[in-house]
Amino acid sequence: MPNSNLRENIEDNSTSIKLSVLMVTYNSSQTINGCIESVLAELKASSGELIIVDNHSTDDTPALLESYTAQHPEIILQLNKVNRGFAIGNNQALALASGEHFLILNPDTVLETGVLNALLEALESDKNIGIVAPQLQFPDGRIQKTCRRFPRHIDVIYNVFGLSNFFPGSRQFNGWKMGDFDHETARQVDQPAGAALLIRGKLFRELNGFDMNFPMFFNDVDLCKRVKNAGYEIWYLPQFVIQHLGGASVKQARLKMTLSSHVSFFRYFEKHFTRLHQQPMNFIVGILLYLSLIPRLLAVLLFKSGTGKNRDTL
Repeated sequence: MPNSNLRENIEDNSTSIKLSVLMVTYNSSQTINGCIESVLAELKASSGELIIVDNHSTDDTPALLESYTAQHPEIILQLNKVNRGFAIGNNQALALASGEHFLILNPDTVLETGVLNALLEALESDKNIGIVAPQLQFPDGRIQKTCRRFPRHIDVIYNVFGLSNFFPGSRQFNGWKMGDFDHETARQVDQPAGAALLIRGKLFRELNGFDMNFPMFFNDVDLCKRVKNAGYEIWYLPQFVIQHLGGASVKQARLKMTLSSHVSFFRYFEKHFTRLHQQPMNFIVGILLYLSLIPRLLAVLLFKSGTGKNRDTL
């Protein structure tokens, strides 16, 4: 049931800063310059700030970030001494932010001209909207099909047994990954990718940011689930575009990320499927995820250079 009390307690507040862009980096030196430059260009057209939390990068990322902060007072930087993961890093950025709304943004993105103000206008056009998300494109213009429906137990079964691959456009067998959606039409969705999400500030704070039990994967799924449970709408708006390389940090630690993604997938079911009659299916899904993990870990060990997937575990 929607959390009506949460809806009633959240009111738009006016602050001097309209937008805080929240960004978590880790070994992002190959992409961070283009991302920051595009964000700074967009912030000139609106009152905003850029909050960056670096998760103990071992490349040139910290030095690059410090050079930017020395020249741009609108950038706030925190350098972690350990890698605390995506969820905690964003929550750290949230604690430093002063904006009315928050754009959660990956460091391997590039904003197109005018996209921030357009997304802000869309978010503020209807108080029932909690999140808006742009279309994500590869640098060559190909559309990234990143929207999802909330996963169900049956979706794990379809994926483990390959039915989603045999019927990629099927609403039944590939409905979770929205194989029946071309990503070219504006519509309400359950969950767009966490690489670029604009969320109401007070809502994000009331929800206490990301759940830290999902350090790298499924934190965006869980967040959107809680936004929907609070009674808000989530809109995918393909007329607004952000370039996204996709999975840059994930590819750097494929073995660890593969394990983490499967664990987080199971935690999602444990958290959101809590009724007694759902527990047997949680157990079955857990077994299937474990069994499907073994060949994937072997594939990672044998083909370390493979790019793999950056959005899903299956």
